[in-house]
Amino acid sequence: MRPISIKPGSFVEAKLTPYSTWGVGKFVGATGGVARVQYFDAPGAPLPDIVECPMACLQWVRLPIQTRVYRRHAAGRWQVGRVLHDEDNEVLVQFPNNDRLTIEAEQLQVRWGRPLQDPLPLLAVETTETPFLADARSEFVRQVSRQRAAAMGITALLSSAIDLVDYQFEVVRRVLTDPVQRYLLADEVGLGKTIEAGIIIRQYFLDEPEHARTVVVVPATLVQQWRSELSVRFGLEGLLDRRLHVVGHEDLDALNAAFEAGAGMLVVDEAHHLSHQGSTTREHLYAMLQEHVRTTPRLLLLSATPVLGDEAGFLRVLHLLDPVVFPQDDVEGLRRRIASRQVVAEVVAMLSPENQWSLVPELDRLEEVYSDDRLLMEKVNALRAVLETFPEEEDESFIASLADLRVHLVETYRLHRRLLRNRRATVSWATPRRNGLIAVPMRSQSAQRWSELLERLRLQLNADAALSDDVAAILLSAAVHPRNAAPLHGRLHAAGVHDAQILALAQELDAAGERLRADPERFKVLVTLVQGLLQSVGVQVVVFCDQCSDAKQAAHALEQALPGRVSRHEPEMPPLDEDDDVAPPAWRQFLSAPGQIRVLVCDARAEEGVNLHGGKKLAVHFDLPLAPNRIEQRLGRLDRYGTGDPIGSYVLVDEGLPDEVAWLRVLDAGWRVFNRSVASLQYLIESTARPLAQEWMGQGTQALSDHAQQLAGDEGLVQRELHNISIQDALDAQGAVPETTLEALEECEGDWQSWRDAFKRFAVDMLSFEQTGLPSGGVQTIDPVFRLAYVHNDRGRPTLITLPEYLRVFLQSVDRTHSTSRAPMTHLYAFRRQNAVLRAALAQQVYPLRVGDSLVTALERLCERDDRGRAFAMWRVDRQYVANNACGADLYFRFDFVVRPRLSRAELGEEIDVHAFARKAGVLMSPVALRVWIDGTGAIVDEPPTQLTARYSDAWVGTRRDFNLNPQRWRQLPSQVQSAWMRDWPTLCAQRRGNAESAVLASAEYRDHIGKALKACAEETRMRRAQAASRLARLDGAARECERREMARDEGLYAALEASLSEPLLLLDVVGAVFVADDTPFDA
Repeated sequence: MRPISIKPGSFVEAKLTPYSTWGVGKFVGATGGVARVQYFDAPGAPLPDIVECPMACLQWVRLPIQTRVYRRHAAGRWQVGRVLHDEDNEVLVQFPNNDRLTIEAEQLQVRWGRPLQDPLPLLAVETTETPFLADARSEFVRQVSRQRAAAMGITALLSSAIDLVDYQFEVVRRVLTDPVQRYLLADEVGLGKTIEAGIIIRQYFLDEPEHARTVVVVPATLVQQWRSELSVRFGLEGLLDRRLHVVGHEDLDALNAAFEAGAGMLVVDEAHHLSHQGSTTREHLYAMLQEHVRTTPRLLLLSATPVLGDEAGFLRVLHLLDPVVFPQDDVEGLRRRIASRQVVAEVVAMLSPENQWSLVPELDRLEEVYSDDRLLMEKVNALRAVLETFPEEEDESFIASLADLRVHLVETYRLHRRLLRNRRATVSWATPRRNGLIAVPMRSQSAQRWSELLERLRLQLNADAALSDDVAAILLSAAVHPRNAAPLHGRLHAAGVHDAQILALAQELDAAGERLRADPERFKVLVTLVQGLLQSVGVQVVVFCDQCSDAKQAAHALEQALPGRVSRHEPEMPPLDEDDDVAPPAWRQFLSAPGQIRVLVCDARAEEGVNLHGGKKLAVHFDLPLAPNRIEQRLGRLDRYGTGDPIGSYVLVDEGLPDEVAWLRVLDAGWRVFNRSVASLQYLIESTARPLAQEWMGQGTQALSDHAQQLAGDEGLVQRELHNISIQDALDAQGAVPETTLEALEECEGDWQSWRDAFKRFAVDMLSFEQTGLPSGGVQTIDPVFRLAYVHNDRGRPTLITLPEYLRVFLQSVDRTHSTSRAPMTHLYAFRRQNAVLRAALAQQVYPLRVGDSLVTALERLCERDDRGRAFAMWRVDRQYVANNACGADLYFRFDFVVRPRLSRAELGEEIDVHAFARKAGVLMSPVALRVWIDGTGAIVDEPPTQLTARYSDAWVGTRRDFNLNPQRWRQLPSQVQSAWMRDWPTLCAQRRGNAESAVLASAEYRDHIGKALKACAEETRMRRAQAASRLARLDGAARECERREMARDEGLYAALEASLSEPLLLLDVVGAVFVADDTPFDA
């Protein structure tokens, strides 16, 4: 193709910042190698200032097919057409009524790529289009705005394939509306911290699509799970290994490489693992994180670790969060801080309506200790006043006063304002409960011989006064879990036991252990048990074994009895090459095809990083390791966040092994691990493990029975520890989430049909995308999943967007696997959220179509830049209408305004994140759409009649029919109508716009909207100041100075918020003119 010289009047693009995003302009000339480019906004709008750039930065543009172009006639009227072909500045254009003309490029105009700020000039120069386009666009914009407001600007929440949960929404809202996004997410185990972090990660990539870079550091066993979740649920697959790196704790080289590439967000999962010192690799990891958390703007630490039990370890986590407030060497300072909260923690635990007769003494305690906290005393006195009226437990003012006091105590006296914790007790509905234990007795032939030899070995070792803790632990582990295949002889020798007689006895015990493990009885009982359990409809069974060899043999035995129903879990490995396609492992059919694969056999490798929750799941424990945390991990695979039936546990127990029987009693009656989570008891478990081993060495099986008694009961060690943990954790916990938190979101989600209809009218009917469904046999019947396809000019009705623009703006929504260059198609979508979160839908990567998705974002950008649907005009005939104007037609204007906070980057300063600020402002003042009808004389129509509000119809509906005012019809308006209304049409349009704006500014709805926002902002400002003052009074040194800086930042934030809300933007989104008469001047 021969090169095209750029001559004046040619269309060009400037490849120079910032003009590279401005789209197409027109070359008007050059001087000394400096080019001048004139951009075009819209017909009737003033031309933007000419810009200059080096001639070398210009590129000639051949207008693609479907480009919208504008042509101005000598009489001044504008005409809109679309390009059919462009050949060297000779452009074939199709205008309305199939009018095709070849026109020189210099006679045409093309809108630049910047948003259309004001549609009024389009109406003023009669360049309007059908009201159908305006209605389709307006409804789409309204639905998108509704979703955005309901989600408080957190669009990642809606566009992720997740269920919407109130307490997770509250956590995410707290993080994403905070200008400082450095948080410790400390929800108890199984409540969905990964989901919360995934939403926050996705939102970061939505906020900063060009620059976001994230490093996620997780235990090696969780790497594949995180990759899968980020891909399937959060749609980030295309960013993995490019700008989103998931790295194992031990993979320091990969982590260092990810940090060197730059990171704007760091996420550390299972952060409490960093609290365990001793491992060289772990120390190096901690040092590396210490170095990088200081310079990484966004930090999320995920840990379910309770405050009590291991203050030194917890301090290492807090130090990463805030190294100034929590110096790494100040363990005693942290302990004092925890102790000083004790009164507050105990009072918070009492602040519930059923305790009203015990509240006065608790308020006295607060007054005695914290009398200098003025805001606290205000709230204490407010609650006292309510208590003096002897309220009922359901009394609203009583409940509100309790909540007010509790919020102040929690926000002021929590360990750190950016530590967020949800507790299972508060959201008990969020996870399936544990349904207790059923022991399944059996007896191995070799059990008695094993027990006798073990007792002899214990007694011989017990004679050694210098018996180490390690030796005691080795022997106790063997006693309660004889299926552990590691030879005792070697383990004892490695632990320092060199007595030949003892080692010979250990060798004899190893041989007895081999015979015990080879006994088929345990496998026979397992098969019989599982066969019985599967008699219940819909039940699936997870068999947990410690050893790989036992899992392999168990899977074989079960497969023989239940052919085609059993799968064996094998860990997933990440692909060796990022471009490799990895087929899902066979065991995942247990989740995707629950009716077919009903049994999953796991070894110890499945105890971390595998989610098996949902449905009717039962756990069968083939054996019981010594560590209660291992049992917790097993059950944690099944009772994680989500729906599902209560989790029952079945344990195979050999009655010929007294220590195994006694250990089951410890786990069941003592720790009650089969009835509730013991994740928060990990420190108590660790602290009792070594003494128990020594006690067992001295007393044998009786020590286990005694230990079970010490743990159990209301006064037992477990209950006391749970009480202490509970009152401390309650002080850092979120508390019950208000019922209204998800109200707007749930209403929005429940009305998905309205969103579907608005989307289809805009994308399919207006823009001519093609909606294609799955073949029969797809995932859903209600709201079947679909793709949106771009239609070329030679395939029927073409999509009304140029292909280059589609590929530029819509590229992120294109599913490259199922697309071709001639038929680009989007990913699979569903309008109904439930259809996108089913396992089958997740396997097909179906996305919920919502604001925040790349397809909706692309359509939003198109709405901003495209003039279609921004201005309309029509002639409405109603045979029953009586016109007031003597010309026979009355004129009405419709102005659709949007009121939203005014955002000024200059007012925010460097420390305030603009996206967090926008969300914060949007929470206080959600965008509101205001429609004003005004007649041609300037009178406001407060209650517009049906003659104005009825939907546009170009066919007769009763006595009414509408005619779109295209360029030809504008010219055909009767002379008396033109004389009455059109003599100075641009001035009339501008005057009526002024009348409409004045009406909005004076309206009660507008003033109330601002007033409510400012009141909420002022109340939040007052609370933050008071809480900060309370915290400041308790701090000193570097921590006090850090709090002062936080206060200063908050003051700047709330000052900017007040300015943003007090003078919001009033934007004109759509404008229209409607002539109403009892007859038509046009040919029907």
